[in-house]
Amino acid sequence: MTKQPMYRSVVRILALVLLSLLLSTSVFADTGPHESVRITVELPEGQHAFYATLLSKYEYFGPYQRYETDFTPPEPYQIPKPLSETVALNHMSCYRDPDGYILLNQVFWCKDGGFRWGYMPPSEFKLLLWFPDTGELICSEAVSRFEFDSVFTARLEDGILRLVPDYDYLGKLLSFLARLALTLLIELGLALLMGYRWKPVLKINLITQILLNLLLALMASSMGSGGPLFYLLYLVLEFFVFFAEGVYYVTRLPEINPKRPKPRQAMGFAFLANLLSFGAGLLLISNWPQAF
Repeated sequence: MTKQPMYRSVVRILALVLLSLLLSTSVFADTGPHESVRITVELPEGQHAFYATLLSKYEYFGPYQRYETDFTPPEPYQIPKPLSETVALNHMSCYRDPDGYILLNQVFWCKDGGFRWGYMPPSEFKLLLWFPDTGELICSEAVSRFEFDSVFTARLEDGILRLVPDYDYLGKLLSFLARLALTLLIELGLALLMGYRWKPVLKINLITQILLNLLLALMASSMGSGGPLFYLLYLVLEFFVFFAEGVYYVTRLPEINPKRPKPRQAMGFAFLANLLSFGAGLLLISNWPQAF
């Protein structure tokens, strides 16, 4: 009986793994990670805890809708105790936005200088703050979400509330370099253990891993990095990386390992190296959610 080439067996195994993931993943409505907006509010000294919300450009957004009330602020201005979200919404409904942005039925109590709208925040919004101690309402200019998990810093300067996007370029660069270094450490270490020359292995991995991590970063920016779709696409991309590296090793065997130029061993090395790096990547994501 003719033996199957090893790379064909590996391809079949990976295909079965992909198929099992597709068949075993239950589909539920509205599951997985959701877009979010996180805002850190920097206030001058003397300002205390406050309520915050995002004004929407549209009357309905996801499960939220325009907050309707016939509330009229008491004279003189008095805040009933204890406060509730309804009390806060009633007082915040007194704000009339000149651009027509709308108060939705969602509000956040902020005593540590920030909040996170973690489920379907408006795509275009203004930040509205209400200070119960003074009754003051302050609204920012309009901004838009810029990625799946959008982070802003709100600064109150000369009575004007400004929202500054926090792109965290340095953090993204450091996480990219950490993922790349971890993968190269694993694959080069395995290459040395198997008697492979490290320079060709380094060359192909620099190409494949840079492309892979750039694609993962784009995916995380558009869909988040915690959902089943992200992990499935991650596995698919890892398969293509394995195949590309395996073909490279097979075609460059005399250069990589002149003592034992065996195609099956080369494909096995590519499979094992990428399996280990894939596992390390999953471990990194689970322990460092901001890695992407």
